[in-house]
Amino acid sequence: MELLYRILSYLTFTIDMIAVIILLIGMVKVLYKYLVVEIKEIRKTHIKKIQLIRCELGIYILLALDFLIAKDIIHTVTDLSYERLIELSVLIVLRTIIGFFIGKEVEVLEKEEYIMK
Repeated sequence: MELLYRILSYLTFTIDMIAVIILLIGMVKVLYKYLVVEIKEIRKTHIKKIQLIRCELGIYILLALDFLIAKDIIHTVTDLSYERLIELSVLIVLRTIIGFFIGKEVEVLEKEEYIMK
């Protein structure tokens, strides 16, 4: 049983790191795109291009949140105390709500971009 807990602990740590890597990759890509947009036309703010960049960042955040939710579910198996279960439930609910609203925003931005083309 101890081996299973250790394996699950390493697994949850690995999933955490995957989520962080996804966020870092997304942030670097989005920052690069943002800087390119700003530097190309320094006198004019391209709201639509910046909205699309935000949309892309939102997708990376959603992907990372999915990994974190999966990690929380796996972590629940290793620590079944009542307090920890409540804490993890609240985290999952909050991450799901955040993911829902980011998803809605991305959906709206994608529809706007589709209509503009």
